[in-house]
Amino acid sequence: MHTVAKHRNGKSDWAIVAIGIFKLVKSTSLLALGAALIHWRNKDLGAVASRWIGNVWLGRSSFDAVLVKLSLMSQKTIDEFAIGSFVYSVLLSVEGIGLCLRKRWAEFLTVGITASLLPFEFYELYHRVTTTGVVITVLNVAILVYLIVRLFKDRQ
Repeated sequence: MHTVAKHRNGKSDWAIVAIGIFKLVKSTSLLALGAALIHWRNKDLGAVASRWIGNVWLGRSSFDAVLVKLSLMSQKTIDEFAIGSFVYSVLLSVEGIGLCLRKRWAEFLTVGITASLLPFEFYELYHRVTTTGVVITVLNVAILVYLIVRLFKDRQ
């Protein structure tokens, strides 16, 4: 028989587990990105990405600016992005696992990390509005608000 996970005060935890899974998907994506950057660190990333996009995506013209930037990245910058991807992947894994296990500390950790990264998301949106950027920022703000409300309600 299927039961819904319950929080210590009887509330359903489906949203917390969903946020945890979302964090784990992001973590896996960043882990794959970091591994790809390490794998192709001595190659022209623009050419590598162009082959991938050419095989997978028909709307390649919208990615030309990204391909140029990737082609011009130095090995040092690639290494820094790879390390950043791995570090952020670990943080997201800790958040995701903690949330899936419905640990209160994970809720606090997620609030802190999400809140600390929002200024960077707003900065990026200020300089260049994209659908993906807006969706990710709105989702992160919604997660942050949900967790803050949940944490304050639990204190009462």
